[in-house]
Amino acid sequence: MLRFLLISSLLGSTALAACGSPSDSDDDCSDDRCDETAELKLCAAVRGNGELISSHFASLARIVEHYGPIDGAAGGSSASISIFMTESMQMNPATTRCGESACDDAEVAARTALLLKSFPAYLQHLTTTKEAAAVGQLLPIVQKIQEAGIENLLDEDVEAGLEALDNVLKHDDLRELINPEIFELLQTSPTPEKHARDILAGVQSLGAFSADSDKILIHPGLLNFAGLADKLGRVGDFYAGYGPSDGAAMQDFMAGCATPSLGKSWFEAAAIPVGESTCGALFDVMVGNYRNNLSTNPIPFESRIDDNVGAGMNALVSTSILSGDTAESFSKARVDYNAGRDYDFRSKFSDVSFGYWGQEADLRAAGRNDNDFQDRKTAMFADLGSTTWRTALSYSPAEPGLARGLELGNGLVSAGGWSDLHPVQALRNMGCENIVYVTRTGEESGFAQGVANLLGMDAETQESLYDLDASSSYALSLTEADATWCTDWNAQSGTDLLGITLDGYNAPMESHNAFFTEAKTAYGNLSEATDLRGCTPGAAPAPSN
Repeated sequence: MLRFLLISSLLGSTALAACGSPSDSDDDCSDDRCDETAELKLCAAVRGNGELISSHFASLARIVEHYGPIDGAAGGSSASISIFMTESMQMNPATTRCGESACDDAEVAARTALLLKSFPAYLQHLTTTKEAAAVGQLLPIVQKIQEAGIENLLDEDVEAGLEALDNVLKHDDLRELINPEIFELLQTSPTPEKHARDILAGVQSLGAFSADSDKILIHPGLLNFAGLADKLGRVGDFYAGYGPSDGAAMQDFMAGCATPSLGKSWFEAAAIPVGESTCGALFDVMVGNYRNNLSTNPIPFESRIDDNVGAGMNALVSTSILSGDTAESFSKARVDYNAGRDYDFRSKFSDVSFGYWGQEADLRAAGRNDNDFQDRKTAMFADLGSTTWRTALSYSPAEPGLARGLELGNGLVSAGGWSDLHPVQALRNMGCENIVYVTRTGEESGFAQGVANLLGMDAETQESLYDLDASSSYALSLTEADATWCTDWNAQSGTDLLGITLDGYNAPMESHNAFFTEAKTAYGNLSEATDLRGCTPGAAPAPSN
């Protein structure tokens, strides 16, 4: 996720009306109508995966090719970004309009899948820009700090070390990406050397997703997530057709590339000839023109980031929530930390809940638990209400280590979207008929369990949430899913877009549900059970070497 967030920071149709969306008046929900959700034939539960986020798009593209557009989705952390982009793509008018007439179902699926599979091309385009060459310097920021000898300077000359750190972080190409709390802390700290060393430690572990100290919840993270959310909005604007989009060029791209690219990953589809050009070249020109128009003709428009979650697709976005005594302890620890004093953060796991944003009707349905799930995770459900994507993407991807706990108001604190990496139950309660769980083989995330341990999770609760060999929430998610898309993304390098894409696009799928197995265009790499741990209910752990 870190790599994507940094690249996305370079970015400088009509929504589908539904209860709880911005287009609804208050009077629309005065009766029982808003307790009913739209028909949700196909839903995707998406596991967050950090910097391997491109796998989500390859997987969803293949699913959409065979089963049609996604009606609903849920996830947190990097999955919240993927759901935002998926919703944006499905809102693009060119996915449903073929010239002057409506597209048939097969063409809608092909066009939607094409946008999903194009996502790595968007990232690749950014590497050709001057801005990318500049902002790319944030990736080796550890090297910059090492070259400046800041750690040694702090040992020998505190003032010189602080000045050198300030100069690196305030570099013109980096400053807008840096959390402003970092600068404030260095300027106001009564113990600047201590805080500078914490900042250095945070920079050097950037993106490591380690949960070995509660400092990751208390001291400010390096990245400015509110600013990054704004940049993510620009990606969504392009895909949804907001702002200075070229509808004719998008139609030409769709007409020439959607159907011919079926069964092909982006890296194959990009080479498909279209007249004297190729699908890859057409897409690259569209992205370039869009970005140029944003900078040379900055006509104001309302960004996708300011649409409500669920404006174009039923969606639930999750984050972990601290409340009660734990939230109060967090606030006191923050005050003590900023004052340079030793802090004592005490958390009770009973004060931790799993919060969700979405449309009001979807949240009510999910919270009612009409399916009477008795698992621990479902019992921890918290309705956070309707909000904009700007808010959701400022909090859910802000995992401990990348950001501290972030105040939500009303005495609540968000600790990032690690909380529900298998949101199948929430989707089922929301009303989804056929749920595909996009995940990877293996045990529960060590990072998620590590953060939960920092927040007071005991052994019994850990088993009830995460143990695949017990009656846990994770195990129930696998049983309750109608299909599981089982990638091996943990075996991929975060910088290998080709490897990530091919693994996600060609992953095995398991299902015994007729919606998936008997569809006219059913996926070829489908079986009743993959027998892979973390994908097949009850599968044994892989033998240790």
